[in-house]
Amino acid sequence: MAESSLISPPKKKTIPPGAILNWPPERFRYDMREAETRDVLHRMNVAGRARHLVWGPYDVLPAGRWRATSRLIFDKWSCRHKYYFEFGAVADFVRHEFCPGREGVFEFETEHAWTKGSKTELRVVMIESSLGGRFDFLGARIERLS
Repeated sequence: MAESSLISPPKKKTIPPGAILNWPPERFRYDMREAETRDVLHRMNVAGRARHLVWGPYDVLPAGRWRATSRLIFDKWSCRHKYYFEFGAVADFVRHEFCPGREGVFEFETEHAWTKGSKTELRVVMIESSLGGRFDFLGARIERLS
């Protein structure tokens, strides 16, 4: 038997255009302020200084155009503040600034393309201080567009 038939190179996982990846809340990292008082880690009080609320999960995704869709819940206090919704490779990402303006469940969607495979992350950043309010992150859906 030839040596080359005994050892096969590791197969890279291909993600074809149209494929959808689900990133549940458990895959992300969170601001740990008062984490021990939360009923679930992804539901938090936003009182305090400006900071990253959610980030991750750092999956390596191939080059291409991608769409991220995420669901977020803001209460009547947290909806008054400004946030960034960021998506892309760690050093090459798109950023959108928003202020929900009312309480409720919101779905945010953005697209971004990168030219080489890279660790990918989605971030929600509160960009101003807050006296209080509740925020909940319900995960993300990532779709390869091309």
